[in-house]
Amino acid sequence: MQQSLLPVGALITVVNWTYWLAQFVVVGVAVAWIYLRRYPPYPFVRDTLIVTNTLGLIGYVLAPLAPPRLLAGYGFTDTLARSASVNHGTGLVQLFENPYAAMPSLHTADALIVGVALAVLVRPLWLKVVCLLWPAWVAFSLMVTGNHYWVDIAAGVLLVAVTTPATVALERIVRRAIT
Repeated sequence: MQQSLLPVGALITVVNWTYWLAQFVVVGVAVAWIYLRRYPPYPFVRDTLIVTNTLGLIGYVLAPLAPPRLLAGYGFTDTLARSASVNHGTGLVQLFENPYAAMPSLHTADALIVGVALAVLVRPLWLKVVCLLWPAWVAFSLMVTGNHYWVDIAAGVLLVAVTTPATVALERIVRRAIT
């Protein structure tokens, strides 16, 4: 799939930007909006993100797996290194990145959490649809940029399927302990 889309330069630019902005900027803005405009579900969304990312980071430490972009010999291309002004080898990114943090895809997990949360909380139907499509667009972008295999993305979705009910259970335990 990646090789067939590489000639579409504008698409590569958009997926590169999606990769960089999805994880921190979009999640940060979404969480801030929920906090400021629809506060009641904010603690659950925040806690779900924290539990999901904590378990994902533990997975990175216990079972580090390389993303496809590191396997150029197998036909994968690192679109960020090839065409983006910001890539894994620049500035602060290089200091803080873990090149073997591909499984599960936390980009996918976080996009799914905020996409569904926003779809529930926004009012216009067209915006609900955009929010629900966001996780699929992020997943597509991750594969096109060579940063994740489809199985990393599936693992990110599975992680959310596990951490969402776990967060519900943790919040019940906390509520009982407080009362």
